[in-house]
Amino acid sequence: MKVLAIGGFGRPGILIAGILLMTACRKPVANEPVLQTESDATIDARTNAYTFLRGADIGFLTEMEDDGDLFYNTTDQQDLYTILKERNINAIRLRVWVNPAGPDFYNGIADVVTKAVRAKNAGMNLMIDFHYSDSWADPKKQNIPAAWTSYNLTQMKAAVASHTTACLNALATAGVTPDFVQVGNEVDYGMLWPMGSITAGNMANFAALYKAGYDAVKTFNAAIKVIVHFSKGNDNTNCKYVLDGLISNGATFDVVAVSVYPTVNYAAVMSNTHANLQDLVAVYNKEVMVAECGYFQADPKTARTMIETLIDNVSSLPGNRGLGVYYWEPEAYDHPPTNRSIFHATLKRPTVGMDGFAYINNPGFELDTVAVTSATGWVTGGSNPDANYTETNPHTGAFRLTHWKSSAYNVSTSQTITGLTNGLYTFQAWVVSPAAMVSNYLFAKDYGGTQINQNITVSPGWKKVKITNINVTNGQCTIGLQTAGNATYCSMDDVEFWKQ
Repeated sequence: MKVLAIGGFGRPGILIAGILLMTACRKPVANEPVLQTESDATIDARTNAYTFLRGADIGFLTEMEDDGDLFYNTTDQQDLYTILKERNINAIRLRVWVNPAGPDFYNGIADVVTKAVRAKNAGMNLMIDFHYSDSWADPKKQNIPAAWTSYNLTQMKAAVASHTTACLNALATAGVTPDFVQVGNEVDYGMLWPMGSITAGNMANFAALYKAGYDAVKTFNAAIKVIVHFSKGNDNTNCKYVLDGLISNGATFDVVAVSVYPTVNYAAVMSNTHANLQDLVAVYNKEVMVAECGYFQADPKTARTMIETLIDNVSSLPGNRGLGVYYWEPEAYDHPPTNRSIFHATLKRPTVGMDGFAYINNPGFELDTVAVTSATGWVTGGSNPDANYTETNPHTGAFRLTHWKSSAYNVSTSQTITGLTNGLYTFQAWVVSPAAMVSNYLFAKDYGGTQINQNITVSPGWKKVKITNINVTNGQCTIGLQTAGNATYCSMDDVEFWKQ
């Protein structure tokens, strides 16, 4: 909890329920009936509602909630999906295990359905990540599910198809159809080892297993895009070797996804990842994305820079082939070791790392490491620019923006956001204004409609003020704070702007 303080330039300062389907632990049955509830056109319309996917993998969520973990958006306790939505996350990724251990069967089909329903209710794009294992699958391990260990290749393909279809059917029963499906997780060296191990010389088996999953997805709904996923976004040679192996063995794919964890040799990993994605687009003419990324929880500013850089690089790929960037487990603030969450470990709220997904530049006024007269990313207007500055005693973080002068003044602070998908948006900020002003309001303008002002009433403490239903029709919007006063002040912090 933040302690209220006094100071700053000689004047006062102040600081969804899911649906549970018990289908997770049964043995896959071949040739299950296919069930669909959404048309191809419906899925395409939802997918195309976003020009770029800003995503989060939140597989730990239900386990954390069952453990009593809470989540905060600045100082408000909120549902995680609400927090993510207000921080411009518009896509969710969920892993699926075949028969996970433990009494709660986290990441089994039933648990995945629970989280997926909540994602749909939040209006989010959904990716399902099939591990085809009872636990984690990655380049170090691709363990066959215990129930499948005696299968030959024919039986294994049937099991892959059956498990894939079973999950998609369970989701459909709950009214959810994913936009993307990963067949295998980080399959740099194949999956379902040793049968599908590339390093053991079983590329053909791997391709057959992958194709079984791909075909099951397309049989269920041809509009769902199927992903092949690699752990090293900077390893062009391995990505192409595996992709060529799939193609030469009769398999295909819609999207190539990579993981990016630049915790060692940051600059080289980021540069080589960009070059790899450019080459994959050029060679295979497929869409690409970053399905996982992460950086140290203890260094949120570098995490923010990493996210911003990845979004810039992926969104600028030729032919709009870059689909999006997903952060791996941003909410998992209490998961050691070497935690890569972008939530604060004790405050349980987003750090500045989450700002990498924001439409707004410097939404918490934290980019400048000292108090400044003009905050990075913001424009000062009005007749008294000297009445605009940052200072300490924020709502959260280290700094806030303040309008104040010892005499009469009129000043504005604003930022124009461009490249928006047209539609309805919300502008929200925390403000404190302890005395009457001549005028004092948040505003939204230049969005293709008439300027909207929201008056800020007198309040001795921080309060949340918002403008909703900003109907952007020209791909941009200018938001800001306008104040006219006389030896009175208003401060703003923790600005958010998101698509409704």
